[in-house]
Amino acid sequence: MPLKTAALLAALSLSTIAVAQNRGVAAENIDRSASACTDFDAYANGQWRTTHPMPAIQTTWAIRTITQDETRARLRGIAEEDSSKAATLPKGSPGQLTGDFYAACMDESRVNALALRSLEPILKQIEAIHDASSLNAEIIHLQQINIAAPLDLSSSQDLHNTKQVIAEISIGGLGLPDRDYYLRDEPRFKSAREKYLVHVQTMLTLAGASEADATRAVAAVMKIETALAQARLSRVELRNPKITDNPKTIAEVKTLAPHFTWDEEFTSLNITKEGHSNITQPRLLQTFDTLLTTASLDDWRAYLRWHVLNSEAPYLSAPFQEEDFAFHGTVLTGVKEQRPRWQRCVIATDNHLGEALGHEYVDRYLPPEAKARAREMAVNIVDELKRSIETRDWMTAPTKAKALEKVTALNIKIGYPDKWKDYAGVTIDRATYLDDVLSSSRYEVRQDLDQIGKPVDRGLWGMTPPTMNAYYNPSMNEVVVPAGYLQPPGFDPKGLDAINYGAVGVGIGHEISHGVDDEGAQFAADGKLEKWWTDADYKNFEGRTACTTNQYDGYFVEPGLHLQGKLVTGEALGDLGGVNLAYRAYKRSREGKGPEPMVDGFTPDQQFFLAEAQWRGALVRPEAARTSVSVDPHPPGKYRVLGPLSNMPEFEKAFSCKAGDAMVREGEDRCALW
Repeated sequence: MPLKTAALLAALSLSTIAVAQNRGVAAENIDRSASACTDFDAYANGQWRTTHPMPAIQTTWAIRTITQDETRARLRGIAEEDSSKAATLPKGSPGQLTGDFYAACMDESRVNALALRSLEPILKQIEAIHDASSLNAEIIHLQQINIAAPLDLSSSQDLHNTKQVIAEISIGGLGLPDRDYYLRDEPRFKSAREKYLVHVQTMLTLAGASEADATRAVAAVMKIETALAQARLSRVELRNPKITDNPKTIAEVKTLAPHFTWDEEFTSLNITKEGHSNITQPRLLQTFDTLLTTASLDDWRAYLRWHVLNSEAPYLSAPFQEEDFAFHGTVLTGVKEQRPRWQRCVIATDNHLGEALGHEYVDRYLPPEAKARAREMAVNIVDELKRSIETRDWMTAPTKAKALEKVTALNIKIGYPDKWKDYAGVTIDRATYLDDVLSSSRYEVRQDLDQIGKPVDRGLWGMTPPTMNAYYNPSMNEVVVPAGYLQPPGFDPKGLDAINYGAVGVGIGHEISHGVDDEGAQFAADGKLEKWWTDADYKNFEGRTACTTNQYDGYFVEPGLHLQGKLVTGEALGDLGGVNLAYRAYKRSREGKGPEPMVDGFTPDQQFFLAEAQWRGALVRPEAARTSVSVDPHPPGKYRVLGPLSNMPEFEKAFSCKAGDAMVREGEDRCALW
């Protein structure tokens, strides 16, 4: 990206944050020529989008995108400081690890000079495959560096004994985003397939294959990947945890896939064979087993070679990076330019050494009062969910008791882990960037697999502290809010409650709502996958969730292409629950304090809804929107504003909307859950 673009982003970021710290809602971002009651996303964000066109490096574009770039700029400062003093720090210390990793990534000339050198031993092992035994051994080896080609063995909480960790066996190994890209003939899927074939051939040629060999390899890759796609469950099916809950003993696993060396798999990965494992997709595992004998060794060598290149391309020399971006960035998401090198290196450092980098981040940028206020806000939102459960007229007392038990048991994690990863055994230096990546990948795989057979460690985090996001884990019954999410303009410990609850508060409420969305409602208080509803109550619950499914089925990303309601139902319910719970928590938080002031002529309630829209609303490139319809359970940005708010009488009242307005859903079309 040109330097002037980077400078512009930095300036925009600082400007946005200054606005938030001074007065909350950015009134100058509002398009007053638009109607709040027709399209509230356009009203709240229209002027900002006019004056801030989407940069060429972005897939989506929103105020929070700029905030994320500001976080990366902060992380850059930390990484550069660590880099400057890494030589004086003890080997294996957080500063040495992050400093040398970042420096190795930034040394682009050396990365280019090394080209494929670090991958050559792996590629030679693949070339040496000569029988079934050596094929199985290489599939096992690739798992140790976090390449599922296609087998992926990991740790998972036992959904029937949630205090224990078991092995989980999954099958990945697709180069396209989803099975639909292999199986459906709509123009967008056919076009992506055709471009994927060219992409695979180009990458293999860059790695030294002749044109003829690359052509044969592409056919082999597509043959294996298409077979895997045909056996794969749909994205909608995968949202049902009961479908992917298939506990098997090791003897039963061997029966399902008798041609793979399971004893060697468990022994090589140092995993106990006692007890049982979970198979996420048994039919897909059987297809993998069939391919072990029906696909030739030549086909398998081509397939494995491709997946190694595909996995590690972002860390290789410029020709590989550029070709990888041309397909995954431009073809699939429409992005025009790669991020500047420093951003890519910050992202990679966070991905591979996030808790080493994050330790310094939270020391600098998460003051104790911010963590305390965020926790208070989360507790208030949980209390609103309890009140909501108690007052639902469609739930009977036994189900309410179970629901309240679950919500009471909810664990809220704010900011950062109590215990940090030590990265023991990770070797990082500046000599070879890809070697650093592989070392950290081995550590993450090893740390994950080491959990198998042990009691659940409830202190582990699934996101790094600087991440500007949050999540709910149903089997742990926990909401996790990293430090990176707690910053202006979405959250300011000294800011107005209306803004904090309307922006990040809605996000926290969204995650809390996942505990009782269409997936979360299938997990009990202790994380067990079990039904705790009466039949009649669950039927009522399903009827109310169907309202949301139908609503989002009616939203289009372009003419003729609508959202999959069943795919986005869970996230849409999170948005609906999140804004309702956060609004009520905000109102209750002001009891005894009096109302907050009007700002720029907007009432506190209007400020709350504007904060929601300005934090969650986003533009999405058409190419990315088309991909997301097939693979993303989240609705596109504008529907995270229009969808939930159009169901709220409080929004209707705040902006004096009336029956018949687009932002007012009425009667049976108005969806309500919590």
